[in-house]
Amino acid sequence: MPRIHILDEETVSRIAAGEVIERPASVVKELIENSIDAGATRIFVEVRDGGISLIKVVDDGCGIERDDLPLAFQRHATSKISRADDLFRLKTLGFRGEALSAIASVSRCVEVQTRTRSSGMGTYLRLENGRVAEIRDDGCPYGTSIEVRGLFENIPARLKHLSSPSQELARIAETVTQMAIIHHRVSFEISSGRRSLFRSNASETWDDALIRAFGLGTVKGMIPITAKGEGFELRGMISSPDASRQDSESILVYVNSRPVYSRALIQALRDAYRGFLRSGRSYVAVISIEIEPSLVDVNVHPAKREVRFLREGEIYDAVRDAALSALRSSAIPAAAPPARITEPQLLIPKPQIQETLPLEVQAEQRISEPLIRILGQALDLYIVVEYDDGIMLVDQHAAAERIRYEHLLEKCESESISQELIQPVTVELSPGEAALLDSFSAKLREIGFEIDHFGGRAYSVRAVPAAVGLESPESVRAVLRDILQLGRACKTSFRDEALKLLACRGSIKSGEKLSEGAMLRLLTDLFACDNPRTCPHGRPVVVRISSESLERMFGRR
Repeated sequence: MPRIHILDEETVSRIAAGEVIERPASVVKELIENSIDAGATRIFVEVRDGGISLIKVVDDGCGIERDDLPLAFQRHATSKISRADDLFRLKTLGFRGEALSAIASVSRCVEVQTRTRSSGMGTYLRLENGRVAEIRDDGCPYGTSIEVRGLFENIPARLKHLSSPSQELARIAETVTQMAIIHHRVSFEISSGRRSLFRSNASETWDDALIRAFGLGTVKGMIPITAKGEGFELRGMISSPDASRQDSESILVYVNSRPVYSRALIQALRDAYRGFLRSGRSYVAVISIEIEPSLVDVNVHPAKREVRFLREGEIYDAVRDAALSALRSSAIPAAAPPARITEPQLLIPKPQIQETLPLEVQAEQRISEPLIRILGQALDLYIVVEYDDGIMLVDQHAAAERIRYEHLLEKCESESISQELIQPVTVELSPGEAALLDSFSAKLREIGFEIDHFGGRAYSVRAVPAAVGLESPESVRAVLRDILQLGRACKTSFRDEALKLLACRGSIKSGEKLSEGAMLRLLTDLFACDNPRTCPHGRPVVVRISSESLERMFGRR
């Protein structure tokens, strides 16, 4: 084993920097937090190549004194705390003095122009690979402008694992949007090239930023929630049950004006919504908690993404109860109340003629089975079938998903998947989604979408994948949102994964009652598939229980 040795200071700095600066959005977040702590009322963000070649953040804050400017880029140099006890009384977003040092350590070049309101002359500073290369007087406006160029050029491994520029740009847009909502008294704008992705106006309420982030229709369907406890106060906006939507849930949580992730608070919201939403529906929620700094630890994660509460159970109860109260007062729960439990009864069905299905329906079928008899539907989920050597249980959703997937795949390969809408549908996307859409336009056309830019973040959808049932703006937007999110995370074939998603959305759902005719058609189509054994995601469609296995279960063998 090699001898243990102390790493050199440069290596230590880059390791520490990697914990704070994970991607371009991390740089934007840290610089925006510094601008807000500096009292800025306007913040402008410009990026190129998804922030990889350039990130520029300009504010009108208090600026930095010339003598302090080089110190700001040293590790653990800060004006926000003086001793360890201050960590328990934090009132600022940044406090550890790591952000600027970390950014400079992982960038080829950082340029700063800054001037305080009391100074007649500003200061220009240039750092190369984390070291000061130039400092001089500069006639810049008051505030601070920071340009970061060549992010991760000196750390090729980190650069290699970044996503595409469009995906990194989407993350940056989402970061700016989240900050604009909670810091609504500050004007924000982000642009990439000549295109403005998001702009908000300073306001006493967060309504303007919410509308620009989620759209007017979504915000009009949200209801306010409030609660107070010992040492904390919360406010928020959540979707009413009537305004739920088809796409995935969107939850923003802020603690002391800091966007964070909290598993406990997200679970509190989910528990509150249980029984108020139909299957397949989701909601939007924005929760802000102001809490005594001594009751929360924001230093759990190097990038300050997670927090730990001293009285987590109390906070959970407050969020859940506030959401429950608002939901109960706004609408009647969608779910029916549970029926009174009674003693089980033996139901003897009336004799009836059962449909039979020869599984060798067509010559080109891939599998051959004897005649089967449909016995019925169990739990509104499984089709129960008898065949000559036992019984089969068929998952109706998985079966419908397999059928629809192969149908869509066939249409896609024959280039006949696109179905023109009678009237184009206009959808408005979030800043992050709009940033992603341009880079995915060719892939979306391949699976049947025809989309034109309408202006701003509005898009006109002229055609959609055939036989998926996309007609309303809500359904089109929901599936576009899911496909764009899929594209961001997809490491394999985008087309195949997108077709699986489309097949799932349009299929028979669990809990749907089927007539005998519908069950017969489903089974006929299933066993005409190339692979009727599994759904597109690999789950089994059919489970067989042989007569021999049944006899063993009942002790007959």
